[in-house]
Parts: sequence; C-alpha cells; structure tokens
Amino acid sequence: SYSFCTLLVMFFITSLEHKVHVPPEAFHKQLGTIVRYQLCKEVEGTVDEDYGYIVSVDTSNEGIEVGPGVLLDNGAASFSVSYRAVVLRPMKNEVVDTVVSSVLTMGLICKMGPVEIFVSKSECMPDNYEYDATDPNKPKFIAMDDDTITLGDHIRLRIKGVEVTNTEIRAVGDITPGRMGKISA
Repeated sequence: SYSFCTLLVMFFITSLEHKVHVPPEAFHKQLGTIVRYQLCKEVEGTVDEDYGYIVSVDTSNEGIEVGPGVLLDNGAASFSVSYRAVVLRPMKNEVVDTVVSSVLTMGLICKMGPVEIFVSKSECMPDNYEYDATDPNKPKFIAMDDDTITLGDHIRLRIKGVEVTNTEIRAVGDITPGRMGKISA
C-alpha cells in the first residue's frame, strides 16, 4: 500500500563547498568571475556522494561566497568556495517517468536525466511480459495482450533502491504496481 500523503522531492537546493584553483596567468583578470566560471566548470554535471547529481550552481552574489585565496607552490591560488546548487537525488519509493534506453534479456535500462534505472524482468516486471528479439535491431518485451515495451518508450516506475557513488547514480525500479509501466509520450 502506498501513501499519497508522502511528498518525495528529488530536486532540491543545498549548500556545498569546493576548492577552486586559479592559475597565475588568470590573476590579471576579474578574479571573482574566473572563480565562478571555474567552479561551474568543475562541479556542474558531477555527483556528490552525500547530495547527488549537481545540476546547476546558483551564480548570483548570494549563491556563491569566495573565501580568501592561498598561494600554492606552483604559483596558483586556491580558493575555498561556498555555493548553492540545485541537485538531483532520487529517493526510494518515488514514482518517476523515464525513457527506455536498453532492452536486455534480463530487463530494461531506463534513463531519467543522468540516472540509469534497471528494471529486472524476474522481479520488477509483470509476469506476462516476455523478451522478444525477433528483430535483433529492436528487441522488446511483449505481453500476452500484445502490449510492448521497446527502446525509446516512456515508462513510469517506482524506485525500489538507489546507489550513489562519487561518479554516478544508479537505481532499481519496479513497474509491477498499479499505474506503473508504459505511458503515452
């Protein structure tokens, strides 16, 4: 049984810190602008194990605070930067819309932005779906009622588990509960 009173939010704004190194040849330029640019270049599109996928840095004056610089042995300066960012962190039991990116004998791989979600045929798909590779260029799962799931289809699923490492977010999804499965594009 699922409660509709529970609100799960996978996007949120959080405060983070990062060290930015600026080479000496950039000292003559607007240092604040260089630090902001370098910060965005280094952290946007990366994964923080504690917070998730860093989607975007708030580059406003309120969003970034640059600490004093420390000169390094190589002549560069290192700045401690506190910043706010929009992060993506999928949560267990969250219902999400995805796109099928791979159809395998053992299940589906679906994408939700940068997150890959595996849907196991044996545990997380209705029993009436069977793998069909009659056309090797377009494998699919086909149900007894002729409903199919193939590459590029839109799938609604419930996240059963999430693993966050320092390089990626992976999840396991389930399309067996009611109202889960293929949806209109």
